[in-house]
Amino acid sequence: MVAKTIKKWVFWAHLIAGLIAGIFVLCMSFTGVLLTYERQIVEFSERLHDVDPENTNTTPTKQKNALISTDVSTGTSPRTSSRISTDEVVSILQTLKPNDPHIYVRWVNREGAAIPAWAGRHSFLLHPYTGEILREGEGMVGEFFHVVTDFHRYLSLAGDYRAVGKNITAYANLIFLFLIVSGLYLWLPKRLNLRALKQQFLLPKTYRNSYHRNRQWHFVFGIWCLIPLFVIALTATIFHFDWANKAIYGAFGESVPAREQHEEITSLSADEVPYETLFKSAQQHANANEYEDWYSMWMEIGEDIHEARFFIDKSIGHRQELAYSLFFDTRTGKVTKVLRKQDWSLGGQAWGTARFLHTGEYFGVIGQTVAGLVSLLACVLVYTGIVLAWRRLVSEPKRLRQNAELTV
Repeated sequence: MVAKTIKKWVFWAHLIAGLIAGIFVLCMSFTGVLLTYERQIVEFSERLHDVDPENTNTTPTKQKNALISTDVSTGTSPRTSSRISTDEVVSILQTLKPNDPHIYVRWVNREGAAIPAWAGRHSFLLHPYTGEILREGEGMVGEFFHVVTDFHRYLSLAGDYRAVGKNITAYANLIFLFLIVSGLYLWLPKRLNLRALKQQFLLPKTYRNSYHRNRQWHFVFGIWCLIPLFVIALTATIFHFDWANKAIYGAFGESVPAREQHEEITSLSADEVPYETLFKSAQQHANANEYEDWYSMWMEIGEDIHEARFFIDKSIGHRQELAYSLFFDTRTGKVTKVLRKQDWSLGGQAWGTARFLHTGEYFGVIGQTVAGLVSLLACVLVYTGIVLAWRRLVSEPKRLRQNAELTV
């Protein structure tokens, strides 16, 4: 009797919570599906700008003549028959955005690959042999994913309302966690035997009616994706709540690290060693540390004075166990620090793992695929849940009233 009462209360809490947060869970799930292969799709879109070095026009473009008159490291005229140097890329960015010394340059380990580069918030895609600007901004594909991400995180609300959107998705995600846990409790059959579990775990060959179909979909798809959805929803809390971050670091006896404060850099003039020299040193370091098959190498300058950071990555999507950071002193060219995931604190490693578990990227493309599929099934769960709730709250009472009127 007590168990029946508890299950009744859990059922109604599950139903009401689902109606409150359902539309927001649907929004996050659907956009999660769209974001499944974001990195691969963006990478593919940039590959479309790859150039054939054999067919590259060796006559410097007007744009390059305007932006690069000399090689900043050697004073010689730039060569268009070979890859432009890291210093030339920085020179282009400094000419385009002189007030944005915080610069990223990403080299892809593929001949003819276009060069993604950023000056502050401004992004560019550069021709690898002429320095010509192939694309300014994120491009159509990048803009699409930017819009989807904004909707996923903030419901596309902007300005002062962005915090409102973030809070809505944050608490909707907490309700989703409750729905997952309470759904498991409601899924358990009255009698735990193989036949009952099979009925709850497998789809039937035929359905008696639409109600039977929706109910089975809700139960079966729910149990199929329960664990991945729980991991996705649980790890999402670290993006929203301080208590979640305190919990993950606190589990290892650590405090949440404070955001680093750096002296504002207004110029790169203090950097003495050519960036191309640092890039070649980073390549040598990668080769000596079994990273000769690196996929991309990011250079960041202008974040901290006298420092250049290289992020050497074997994967497309920043899988931390397949990448490491290398720090150089830009006055001497010496390596000051090597930072791999195992060098982080245990709390930092746990946070990094949680971050990439959320998108499935921790397990590579297989993990992304699983995350995308269960996000799609979450959309089905919202749909079937709303339909079943409508039947219980509206259709069924209406049918009972009509039957009662007929019997009078």
